[in-house]
Amino acid sequence: MHTLEPGTSKKDGVMVVNNTDQKKSFLVYAADGLVTGNGDFSCRQYSEEKKDVGTWVKMDQSEVTLDAKTQVIINFSINVPKDAGVGEHDGCILIQEKKDPAPGQTGIVLTMRTGLRMALEIPGNVVRQVELTGFTVSKDKGNIILSPAVKNSSNVSIDTEVKVKTKDIFGRVLGDVGGEYPIMRERGMSWNFELKKPFFGGVLFSQTTVRYDDDPKAAVGVSSGKELKRIESKTITHFSFPTWQGLAIELAALAFIGYLGFLWWVARKRKQWISNTWVDYEVQTGEDINGLAERHKVDWKLLAKTNKLKPPYAIRVGEKLKVPQN
Repeated sequence: MHTLEPGTSKKDGVMVVNNTDQKKSFLVYAADGLVTGNGDFSCRQYSEEKKDVGTWVKMDQSEVTLDAKTQVIINFSINVPKDAGVGEHDGCILIQEKKDPAPGQTGIVLTMRTGLRMALEIPGNVVRQVELTGFTVSKDKGNIILSPAVKNSSNVSIDTEVKVKTKDIFGRVLGDVGGEYPIMRERGMSWNFELKKPFFGGVLFSQTTVRYDDDPKAAVGVSSGKELKRIESKTITHFSFPTWQGLAIELAALAFIGYLGFLWWVARKRKQWISNTWVDYEVQTGEDINGLAERHKVDWKLLAKTNKLKPPYAIRVGEKLKVPQN
């Protein structure tokens, strides 16, 4: 990472190491940085045209041959054009093994390359601004896919924290997914975070929160120490079908609640019947609880409960009881 004024130069170097047990030749070159389809940083290929940082860097050597287990430092210069725009410019210093086809070999020759990211910042009016451009919720094989989209509309790369939190109707957090991602200047990124189907399913509420350092003094990997700017999406309400095990438990619970409700309804109707139709009765000589219940066609236990009789449920001559009206 370098901060350079337009029209200035900077000397630097890169160490190339051959860790193998064979003598190898390598191409050493600079390339422009680019953003992949999902927003990740990458480097342009050796054969691609250079337009930005790739044209600013001049390597002292474009090829190097190293014996096994040896290394060398290749010097290079960075020459910033006078008309370079303010903000961050990204590129790469790359090494790539040089392979020639073997005699009689046909087809494609594959080589591996490795490199370093180079971030050059041209000072001036640095703008740091991130926008939350979208947030959707979908399903995939029963699991929930949470898809936020963010755009860095500034002229520098920004470390951006993206979090998606999902709660149930009781406010319990079922998922808190996401992380911190460096987003390149004037680029957008989107993610598909997967949340496992909740065991009991139900109505869920998901919201995306984006946080980043909007202070001009901040940089990738460098915090200004100030409070991070916060952006929140609208809460998306969605439904998740429960797992089969969860559904079985829920149905059993509903059946039990229904049974309790039925018992309450029966008790309420019985209470209304007793209140509306039962009358006062005076116990006569020779009567007991069983005979009295049989004569009035009611269970003796209900008769005892209604009149708050205690075991052994003996009744006395002249005692006032409530009984069904004949």
